[in-house]
Amino acid sequence: MQARRAAYLSYSALGSSEYSQLAKLELGLPVDPAVLTAQLDFVDSRKDTADFHVATLLRILYRHGQSPALPPAYVQRARTSLLGFRYWIDELWGQDDMVFWSENHQILFASCEYLAGQRYPSEVFGASGFTGAQRMQRARPRILRWLDHRLRFGFSEFFSAVYYPHDVSPLLNLVDFAQDPEIQTRAAMVLDLLVFDLARATHQGVLGMPSGRQYVEQKLGGRNQSIGDLVEILFGTRGDFARKGSTAGTSFATSSYRVPQVLLAIGRDKQRARYLERARVGLSFAEGPAEGIGFTSLEDGMFWWGQGGYMAPEAIALTRDMLDAYDLWGSAIFKYMLPLRWLPRSALAWVSDSLRVASHGSFLGGAQTTCFRTPDAQLASAQAFLPGEVGFQAHAWQATLGMDAVVFTTAPGLVGRQGPGPWTGSGSMPHVVQHENVALILYNPGTLQRALWPPYSHAYFPRAAFQELEQRGGWSFGRKDDGYVALYSAEPTQWTRSGPEAGHELVAYAPRNAWICVVGNFAEHGTFAQFVDAVSQGRVDTLGSGQGAPSDPFHVEYDAPGVGTLRLDWKQPGLLNGAPLPQQHPRFETPYAQTAWGDPAIAIEHGGLRLDLERVAATRQGDGL
Repeated sequence: MQARRAAYLSYSALGSSEYSQLAKLELGLPVDPAVLTAQLDFVDSRKDTADFHVATLLRILYRHGQSPALPPAYVQRARTSLLGFRYWIDELWGQDDMVFWSENHQILFASCEYLAGQRYPSEVFGASGFTGAQRMQRARPRILRWLDHRLRFGFSEFFSAVYYPHDVSPLLNLVDFAQDPEIQTRAAMVLDLLVFDLARATHQGVLGMPSGRQYVEQKLGGRNQSIGDLVEILFGTRGDFARKGSTAGTSFATSSYRVPQVLLAIGRDKQRARYLERARVGLSFAEGPAEGIGFTSLEDGMFWWGQGGYMAPEAIALTRDMLDAYDLWGSAIFKYMLPLRWLPRSALAWVSDSLRVASHGSFLGGAQTTCFRTPDAQLASAQAFLPGEVGFQAHAWQATLGMDAVVFTTAPGLVGRQGPGPWTGSGSMPHVVQHENVALILYNPGTLQRALWPPYSHAYFPRAAFQELEQRGGWSFGRKDDGYVALYSAEPTQWTRSGPEAGHELVAYAPRNAWICVVGNFAEHGTFAQFVDAVSQGRVDTLGSGQGAPSDPFHVEYDAPGVGTLRLDWKQPGLLNGAPLPQQHPRFETPYAQTAWGDPAIAIEHGGLRLDLERVAATRQGDGL
């Protein structure tokens, strides 16, 4: 890993991003002043994602602020930019379009405020009037609260190739530069859990998992995943680097964070014949009060906003309080809510519930995930996650056989990259259940979605990524090396033959549809022809697909070879041979960790190596530390 880390630093220095300038400073190479000036211009503009650039700026200053290679004019202007920046939503001077409240932004702003204050403790920061020491006092509780929530509940932006890098960057800044031992330790513990996610959930270097937030370019294979360079540095499972100056890769390559050896070993442990895990992330609204998170304080509201719960019936009244408190009615994001400002409080939940498929669809709390893997294929899904609701950027399931060989389905929306779009999110999320190497997927959009979005579901199935293809009955099959995937559609499907979707889009022109996905490999299923025979000969029974009403009965049942009879009825628990499958997963149920939900201690073991994390005492012990 250390060799790959050094190699990536040299590779990163070949780029032109601000992180590439950091790599050049590390290697004693001259920087590009124009790039550094553009960085400060963006910070000063206070546009959305300005906090990303502040995090980079702080890493450059903390590591190289005294370096003669860094232009003095940049150092002086950087000080001015940091003193003038708006670090939290309650600083109402000079409104802007920065987003403070999503999960990654919360730790970015809090860590940036703390570290800027630590660097300039006696200076007065802009129109806020806070000194640096006061900045640290303000930010510390937010940092510790965010870290505690991740240790307790995991990430609500779970398995996000897009946003994990923007968690890695501020966490590494805290590990490297915070002078508070508790902050340093807890930040390292959260990083351990994020690396544990990457170690378990990547297949051939691809983060092929369901996700709370994922954009189209991060889903269509692994080549464009923003987290990819960090995965390659850690585990060497991709074979090459992809981005010069990536956020997570360069931050890690310039950090003192010590990766527990057991996590590196897990990331390389991809040859076991069968791997199966169940895990859980996020907190449901119903569980909040028992965990000390209610619906009255602004802190409560920030937690629910961090899980995307802005407009859900449970949180909408608190959201209105927050819009009042923080004067957000005129912001680009919330101005559409202005009519709610004058509604009676008693009517807010009714309005939200009337639009529940959209108002609750952005909520990412309480996801139960399943992952099955052999050395040749991985199938992973979120069980019964937002079925029938608008999934703005949520990703429900995926089969992964290689860097380009990925298969998944969506119900297209028309919004575009931000979702729901053709491949980002879903106009109507499916109801999914998975047992071992088989997943059942039901699409049943409601009246609102049928009025707004195209009346079909489709599969991303890139034919060029597979060495063999076959279609039989309602099944489409693909082989990548020794890995196999099968995808069934109850409704007739057509390959898109022209335009940008040609060659990788399989469309079923009906609002309701049942899909089935099965993965296999040579070691377990024999030749590709034998896999095709076995899977296609399994009995499939469906009821209700096509043009039926949303309330009509709807189910799919499949006699899966080697597994048993799986059945899924719309919004009902999945059944295996007539018995309900588990609906509530523990925090971790993997070959490496068995952790009950709510347990403050997490023990991770593999190959004689071990990591012990204890949340209450904030202790981190293990091999390699």
